[in-house]
Amino acid sequence: MAKKKSCQNVRNPRVLSPAERELYGWVDAEVFTQSSVLASEHLPELRREMRLAQDLASERDYVLAAAGPSDRLPFRALEDRTHFLWVYVELFTRLGVHLPFSDFQREVLMRCQVAASQLNLNGWGFLRTFERVCLHFGFRPSWHIFLYTYQLHAPPPGNGFLSFRAYQGRRLFDAFEESIQEFKWHYFKVLPLPGTRPFWVDNEGKSYRWVYWNSEARECRVMALDPLETLAFDFLQSLSVGLGKRSNFRCRWILDHSDAEVGAFLDSLLADMEKQSRFDR
Repeated sequence: MAKKKSCQNVRNPRVLSPAERELYGWVDAEVFTQSSVLASEHLPELRREMRLAQDLASERDYVLAAAGPSDRLPFRALEDRTHFLWVYVELFTRLGVHLPFSDFQREVLMRCQVAASQLNLNGWGFLRTFERVCLHFGFRPSWHIFLYTYQLHAPPPGNGFLSFRAYQGRRLFDAFEESIQEFKWHYFKVLPLPGTRPFWVDNEGKSYRWVYWNSEARECRVMALDPLETLAFDFLQSLSVGLGKRSNFRCRWILDHSDAEVGAFLDSLLADMEKQSRFDR
């Protein structure tokens, strides 16, 4: 991809107008120093190198646009303008997210009222890893189980990027990375092909609550699971026992490897568990 200017050279404060302060004054000031390093001339090459949509036929349903010099991630579409979606390059190149977001991803975002771009890469890493493991073993990824396991977490001062953190005693995976920063400067807009209704608006043309940054993003705690959900959670947690020894059972490894490699690894974990169960009997 064409060389981009350094992130270190773009950390300039963005002074908000009075109208912008009314809309976005609740957001941590640090977020407004993070302008995108992606310019319009980078997008054609990015489009060639990156798989955006779930299937090739759907790629043409989305139009990419660079952020303007004064744009920042919390900014929403102006009144009577086409709604767009802020996304990070790393969502597609490192985490394997595709458009449209899956039903599971959208449900979690909606329940927590958190915008897709308000959630940092570790948060998306937990979503994607949980989803991928569930799908491999043939059961539907459940927002109910996910939000029983993870709580929405806001690092101090609490009005910047959000993530997920496991409740005590419910940890399934290690974080994708301990500290991820670069993604905050690698963002662009996705707009719908003219004449189409994108998945981020409803039948009335209104954007969903997870499209733009939301001051009301919140923990959505699931207090208990039904019997089938409990079985699924216990199974997932049994895979994670001894995380220090099972070094591959973490977000980074699972999301960095092919379906075949991940499938073989997960099947080997299951075989080991069954072998140990027979031994214990």
